[in-house]
Amino acid sequence: MKTTKLILASLFAAIAFSSCSNDDSEPAIPSIDKIELGLNNSETATIGQDFHFNAEVTAADKIENVQVKIVQKSTETYSKTWSHEITWTQYADSKNATVHKHFDIPEDAAEGKYDFIIIVNDQNGSKLEVKKNLTIINQKI
Repeated sequence: MKTTKLILASLFAAIAFSSCSNDDSEPAIPSIDKIELGLNNSETATIGQDFHFNAEVTAADKIENVQVKIVQKSTETYSKTWSHEITWTQYADSKNATVHKHFDIPEDAAEGKYDFIIIVNDQNGSKLEVKKNLTIINQKI
């Protein structure tokens, strides 16, 4: 009888103190830091002119690509529907990267306040989106 209780107690202790792995956990996500939008980080862009973008990105595994999307805010009124999207793949297979880009704001852009969305897609299937404010102006010279 003592042996049976001892075996049961040992079995109970083994079950109680054994750890289970959590296979349902989410994959680690990338990070984005030190974001700069526009000249002097003004968060302003001018139609038809060069736009400065800089960010430090770190993948959880390895970078698949980095995207930016400029989309109209649902709370604003615009002269026309407009959006812009760019995908950079040259950072693929890197753990981290400084994304320093200059690109022109297209001539067909509409003035207004926009969401500037930065997306880092990781090769492990996770992604991170960071939304910043951007104002697009039309400055005729």
